Amino acid sequence: MKTFEQVATAVEGIPDMTRFQGERVYNHLRFTCAKDVLELGTAHGVSACYMACAVQGIGSVTTVDHVDATKFRDPQPADVIARAGLSDTINRVLVDDSSYTWWLKAQIEKNSDEQGNCTPLYDFCYLDGAHNFTIDGLAVVLVERLLRPGGWLLLDDLQWVYEGHPAAQKQDARALMLSRSEETQPHMRAVFDLIVRTHPSFSTARIENDNWGWAKKDPGAVKSLQYVATTATLRTHLLLAARKVRSKLRPAGESDSGPSEEK
Repeated sequence: MKTFEQVATAVEGIPDMTRFQGERVYNHLRFTCAKDVLELGTAHGVSACYMACAVQGIGSVTTVDHVDATKFRDPQPADVIARAGLSDTINRVLVDDSSYTWWLKAQIEKNSDEQGNCTPLYDFCYLDGAHNFTIDGLAVVLVERLLRPGGWLLLDDLQWVYEGHPAAQKQDARALMLSRSEETQPHMRAVFDLIVRTHPSFSTARIENDNWGWAKKDPGAVKSLQYVATTATLRTHLLLAARKVRSKLRPAGESDSGPSEEK
């Protein structure tokens, strides 16, 4: 079993999830007792490692990306995951479809009965992929079908825009024939505000540091929207709360290998 410190050291300096963000997600997964995690957009594999550290021994992380997306990554996701010692906990899925929405479609079909009732598979989904309204707007609708009641969806990069990212403009903007407004407006914020927050199955919505959008699947619950500026004080509070829950669930004699409040 790898500790949070060991994983953080193994992925230090590698984009795209910071240690602080990794700590937040790690503690969220531990606090909510998540087991089965879905990630859309693997990048270098850092976020998958932090999440796998939280569920190792009880669950797994399925991380999905396009087969071409990781070809030129340096370092490669497989190498990062192996370095962290979490290869057995992370299931990498490489698709050759236009996007991961087609893979999500297949998962729903595979796990649905003749009446269209889908058996949910995941407790948590981290979406950090296309950053495109058309792709990710559909993705969150499909992900909701695969999330268990009480599960959480986390959207990254709420303020990301195509403008100012030359690589993105060359690879995506031209190919997708984006309009000027599509290039300058943040797609993920639109996905969060117009689709996730208004979806009947998502209740609690939380915007953290104007960059992350959290939503809990809780059909029928009263909707709420919270704005959170994560500070060291709040982080300490979250860590202590998570430890109280873990202490009740942990077998006698087992030590807590999570991050300390001083970090």
